[in-house]
Amino acid sequence: MITPVSNNIQNDSESKVAIDTTKVYKVYPRRFGILAIFCICSLSSGFQWIQYVIIQNIIVRYYNESLPDSFEAKNNAVTWTSLSYMVTYIPLMFPAMWLLDRYGLKITCSTGAFLNSLGAIIKCFSVARDRWWVAFSGQLVCACAQSFTLGIPPYLAASWFGSRSVSTVTAIAVFGNQVGIALGFLVPSRWIPDVEDLDLIGYRLRILYYVVAFVCIACFFAMIIVFRRFPPTPPSKAQELALQNTEQNYGQTLKRLLFNRWFLLLLLSYGLNTGTFYSISTLLNPIYMWYFDKKTAQASQYAGTIGMLLVIGGIFGSLLGGYILDKSKAYKKVTFGVYVLSCLSMVLFVSTISLHEYVAFVTMIIVGFFMTGYLPVGFEYGVEITYPENEAISSSLLNVSAQIFGLCITQLQEFLIFKQAKILESNIMLCIVLVVGAIITLLIRSPLRRQNAQHSTHHVFEPNNSALVSNTNLTAIT
Repeated sequence: MITPVSNNIQNDSESKVAIDTTKVYKVYPRRFGILAIFCICSLSSGFQWIQYVIIQNIIVRYYNESLPDSFEAKNNAVTWTSLSYMVTYIPLMFPAMWLLDRYGLKITCSTGAFLNSLGAIIKCFSVARDRWWVAFSGQLVCACAQSFTLGIPPYLAASWFGSRSVSTVTAIAVFGNQVGIALGFLVPSRWIPDVEDLDLIGYRLRILYYVVAFVCIACFFAMIIVFRRFPPTPPSKAQELALQNTEQNYGQTLKRLLFNRWFLLLLLSYGLNTGTFYSISTLLNPIYMWYFDKKTAQASQYAGTIGMLLVIGGIFGSLLGGYILDKSKAYKKVTFGVYVLSCLSMVLFVSTISLHEYVAFVTMIIVGFFMTGYLPVGFEYGVEITYPENEAISSSLLNVSAQIFGLCITQLQEFLIFKQAKILESNIMLCIVLVVGAIITLLIRSPLRRQNAQHSTHHVFEPNNSALVSNTNLTAIT
């Protein structure tokens, strides 16, 4: 028999959950400490990702006797200090997200912070010309650490912050990693001298390693003290609805995400954009040295400066993108607009880089503003079209796509640079990749599920099919 169900719905055998739309949701001051510590941890990870490749020519000279014999192999070995972050993330993302799903934010982030500290400590013992394997081993441990923190920003924002600020907070959390990358470009290129005195290079490397290790260790202990798995109460209606999902099958969540055609399109477009950014960051030193080595006496320092400007532009782009999303909620328009502008800025950079290094400085800021600014926008769009699935799982899958495309694009660009000496062609390839990504973004037609949940009059969540139903006069079969 079919009977009407009033608005005062109770949990039934199918685990349907009603959310009181008049409820006031509370946020807690601890959230700011958690966000700040996470940003510092993410900063240290981003710094170590790029610290070797931006001074690639200096690292090759210092560790020369413990590197492979050929010039190409030596450079490739240093390039892999960056690529290792991409390779390790792909398999380790799945156990990292299982850990987050099972044990929560504190255990997962603390695991990443511990591995980051361990890798930094190992590198403190690598200051000798025959210890490249020690330096690379430490870098590999740091690369593993990234898997436990890179996908956290949207999850942290949704778990601890109100619905009106989640996009901005996601941008701030991503901002920490971007600041680390900016410092990773700037500090090594300025602190490690491009000189023939290998003892001086070793001395400067030792100080750099010690400072980084200290920051990582301090961050780990702060995380142990301040972090919590969840706040005492959910900060928003959408988060309460997601938390009351009784189905916690990690495998089923992955299956639903991978069968969501709109999310698959976003996986491709996000991977192409972010993979291009990874390739530029990894190979910025040889690209810049190619154009300006004979024109400036400090080309390595200029390469670090231009890399820093790339990320600084992205920091402002990220914050502005997050702010616009919070105010407009126009996720599709903002995502597509940022993507198109990323394409145009890359074309501008490729067509002007050979003119003068200061022209390259300006155009790289523009590239960073849009390309790096796309990162939190893509994260938040992914959360919107996959709600109520775990935010960290969707963002981690986006990162897996970014690592795969980053690895492939970097390897192809490295082949064109070192084997074919086709710098211009390698940069044109990046423009084509971004155009393809923009076209894919245009094809996404998904509804904004989280916004629908947040603004609907009444909500019932059915976890067996991840469907959200909005109604005021529902019926049930009894």
